[in-house]
Amino acid sequence: MDYAGMKATLQRNVYAPVYLIYGDEPYLMSEILEELMARFAGQPGGEFNMDRLEGDVTAEMIAEAAQTPPFMAERRLVIVRDTPLLRAARGSDGADGEGASSGKGKGASRFKTMEPEAPLLQYLADPSRTTCLVFFSPSGVDKRKRLYKAIEKAGHAVEIKKLSESDLRNWAAQQAKAMKLPFEAEALNLLIDRAGDDLGRLVLELEKLRNFLGEPSPTRRVTPERVRRLVPATPEDNVFAIADALGDGQVDNALRITCDLVRNGQHPIRLLFLIIRHVRQLLHIKELTASGLRKTDWAREMKLPAGVVRKLESQADRFPREELRRLYHRLTAADVAIKTGAGEARQTLELCLLAFAGEGIQSNKRA
Repeated sequence: MDYAGMKATLQRNVYAPVYLIYGDEPYLMSEILEELMARFAGQPGGEFNMDRLEGDVTAEMIAEAAQTPPFMAERRLVIVRDTPLLRAARGSDGADGEGASSGKGKGASRFKTMEPEAPLLQYLADPSRTTCLVFFSPSGVDKRKRLYKAIEKAGHAVEIKKLSESDLRNWAAQQAKAMKLPFEAEALNLLIDRAGDDLGRLVLELEKLRNFLGEPSPTRRVTPERVRRLVPATPEDNVFAIADALGDGQVDNALRITCDLVRNGQHPIRLLFLIIRHVRQLLHIKELTASGLRKTDWAREMKLPAGVVRKLESQADRFPREELRRLYHRLTAADVAIKTGAGEARQTLELCLLAFAGEGIQSNKRA
């Protein structure tokens, strides 16, 4: 089951005896959990029918809470947060029980009864229909564990993944509509570019724009200019701007952006790290282009959102590969100089950009 599937069942007031909520989208995971809690808090008995367990709780404690009958209601809610029972133990291969002991017959049987998950596995074989047991695991799960498989069999394992680029835009548009925020299309794209795929930050920025605009009207719309004024650019956005300036041969503009960032509190060493990482990503784009790998697979290969990869591809086209390599070597040499005390951070970074621009001018003259 996924996020949409669980939302649909909750809206129909249909509850499985057990859920496992996990994935890599913390905002939507928390949203689902909060909706569950709100629904149970609103029924007869309210908080009396809700248990929250977290930390180093045992399987026996979880099973005992799940077997407690509800108070003046049809069912009760038991939430187990981030239990280590669902994660692989350090140094293990994760597949508990299988291969963990070479004993057979009675020895293997004794080992099974000693497993820390045993009381919970026994409960999940026939879970109570008057309890909704929810495992909330933002730190991940080990799908090889018997406990994971038992939960999946008794109820639903709900994996909530990061939104795709198109789903992210639709989600942001729905949030804006719910807040009655009239967006120009370009403004919404700019907001997503600046906030990225952090849904929590997107909501905060939308609320900021709503508070600024007040009551919406045909003349009070969210424009790109208003987004630029109210939503701060991320460090990554600023690095894109520096690279754009270098790609256009506008070293004065690149230096101005760099100086403004440092003046506004960005540490030169952190900024240098971001620029080095960015140039390395541009080189990676060049390698992927030469490799013949399908562009639809680039985002997965680079472990970056598809929108970011497209921006990198567009920018990489403005640099010859050798120029990128030269810039990368210049930047890494500057990094070493700063860390070994051979140069002051801000000055070394600025000199590095100037030297790169000077080399570019000489190369163009020779060409």
